[in-house]
Amino acid sequence: MANDPYSMCPCGSGKKLKFCCGEILPDLQRAFRLKDNQPDAAIKIFRDLQKKHPDKEVVARELISTLFENGQSAEARQVANDFLKAHPDNPIILLSLSEILLKEDGFQASRRVLHRTFQLCAKNNPMGVAFLASYTAAEMARLGLLMSAREHLALAVRMSTGERQKQLVLQLVSFESESSLPFMFRSAYPLLPVNGGDEAVQQDMRARKLSVLGCWEPAAILYNRLADAYPTDGAVWHNLGMCQAWDGRVTEAASSLHHAATLLTDKDLATEVEALAQQLDLYTAEERYNTFGVDLTVTSMSELLTRLEADPLIKRNDSHDHHDCHHPDGTSHVAEMIVLSQSLAVDQIQTASQLPEALADLDLFDVSDSDAAEDAKISGPFIRVTAPDHEIDHVIVKLRGIAGDLISTTGDQEKRTVVEFERAQARPFDRRLICPDGMPLVQFRKLVRSQESQNVEEWLKLPLSSLGGKSALDAASDESLKTKLGASLLVMLAIASKFDMIPDLSSIRKRLNLTEPAEREIPQNAAIAAFSAVQYERMNVSKLTNSQLQEFTNRCSILGLRHLVEKGLHELVNREDALKEFGARRAFLMLSAIARAAGDLEPSFGYLDKARQSVEAGPEAFRLQLELDIRELSYRLDNPEDESLRPLLRKFRDRYLHKIPEIHAVIVEQLDNADCGHLASELEGGLAEVGVGSSSLWTPGSESSSGSGQSLWVPGQE
Repeated sequence: MANDPYSMCPCGSGKKLKFCCGEILPDLQRAFRLKDNQPDAAIKIFRDLQKKHPDKEVVARELISTLFENGQSAEARQVANDFLKAHPDNPIILLSLSEILLKEDGFQASRRVLHRTFQLCAKNNPMGVAFLASYTAAEMARLGLLMSAREHLALAVRMSTGERQKQLVLQLVSFESESSLPFMFRSAYPLLPVNGGDEAVQQDMRARKLSVLGCWEPAAILYNRLADAYPTDGAVWHNLGMCQAWDGRVTEAASSLHHAATLLTDKDLATEVEALAQQLDLYTAEERYNTFGVDLTVTSMSELLTRLEADPLIKRNDSHDHHDCHHPDGTSHVAEMIVLSQSLAVDQIQTASQLPEALADLDLFDVSDSDAAEDAKISGPFIRVTAPDHEIDHVIVKLRGIAGDLISTTGDQEKRTVVEFERAQARPFDRRLICPDGMPLVQFRKLVRSQESQNVEEWLKLPLSSLGGKSALDAASDESLKTKLGASLLVMLAIASKFDMIPDLSSIRKRLNLTEPAEREIPQNAAIAAFSAVQYERMNVSKLTNSQLQEFTNRCSILGLRHLVEKGLHELVNREDALKEFGARRAFLMLSAIARAAGDLEPSFGYLDKARQSVEAGPEAFRLQLELDIRELSYRLDNPEDESLRPLLRKFRDRYLHKIPEIHAVIVEQLDNADCGHLASELEGGLAEVGVGSSSLWTPGSESSSGSGQSLWVPGQE
């Protein structure tokens, strides 16, 4: 700590050292030196200082933190509480107490102290608030309170600066990109304007200010009072529900939002609010199905492998990453396999229903360290069966039929544990179709896409609690259920998108006698991220400004709304300035990937050609063209009979291999993975073997044919 009496005091008070902590500085310095290695001695010094200077904030703060770090949390709380009795609005000690309460008691128990801290510390100690908010976000995510997790993380971003803010932004983007979560929970939601008298407007403004600070319980209290005064105002009920959701009170939030949907005069907005309420209901409902895990001990792992590999309905999962695999102590992960529903020859498969479906995962573990395995209570090699509740019995019976006496675990010794669960509405979409050996990926993808309409058919016949037990088809004739039915389609979209499916909502609405939602007007200065994701469907991309169009496309990409990404990209490529800002190469690559995923390879290659044309001459041109050619190769391997494969491989041979020989192994690996190893011969010979050296290679954008010595990108290299 500084010793110049006229320097700023290091305690953070903003005063000169001479007029602040000057007389206690030597004792503070001595305690700081002892804090890490002799905490008890440091605590004694801090206690002695506190007796002499009970109102000194820096002493109380350091005593609290040292006690807490030393495992004496009860004493730390007592010191904080005693100090706050004399100085109830002290922000630093409030931050210290809030951290202790949050870490030890959790958010629910410490909510009120936290909200008081947020209000008092937001202006002068925003980084402290950011820490508490980010910690709360992590807790909410663990509890499955996803809307609360997102908003607390967004609060942490607002309150932080510099590198910490950059880190938190990346965390927020990562959260919003998590496709396993419903996109509705990964979106921002603005509060609705409240109409009423002056008192209502004032209360609304107070609640909004509290909401910006993350104080959603006191904000909800204000909206609850407004709801008593204006019981038919849908905006008040909506805002109440949002504050409750952000505060982690999901059941109350769903109830408020359901009620808001019945009061809002804008029918499209009412449908969207009802959809969010239904999505919240799903996450608290008991209507779900489980995936179970069962461990079966075996006597011989090698013999078990032999028997499993001989069965046509058991297939190795070559995509499993054994390097990052987590398994019990003392064991090694020998293999991962899947149990198939059926096994037909490729030429017999004409429809998606004939494709094999993965019914279960089989993880085979062998003992690699007997002592560690014994400590982990593992008696020998074992197979872990993971399957949904409606398949687990069938799979275990089949497995016992294959393994026979190799399985030593008896039926009454089987212990089933819930590995994960899924909402009941997801069952029609929750299918893992497997590409049969010998089937081109392009054919497989087209069959999978054709299955989506059947999945929707199953969902349309599913009884839904949100529709009073009726199916969507049955509810279509009930006028009183129009809003709930329209909302259920948005929920279905959220469920289906998790499984990479995008149902055609327009055609489904026509079938169910629902009107198309009205276009959402977007002011030219508005940020797309400020609107809820359910409203993106209603945005007319042709009316968005260039910056809004780019943001729209990026947001939809993050949220996994593939059909809206495509809509935004098609508009972008027609706007020269917007395309340049977004990146033409990036836009065409995204369109190419979307077309490939749909099984439409020819349009995909057309977009790759446009991406090539967008590469400007310069030092990066050669690398970018190489990346595009490697991408084209991986796409063309979806169809091993593609006549353009051999010319493309010869292009690699003549243009790239003698410049970057390392990519030979990458290309050969791709060929082997696609069962096209015989095509590797196309890489032999050519310019690489007739004396053309790297110094004579012309690269796009180079000023001469001489080598510059600049290193080039190699596939797999960052």
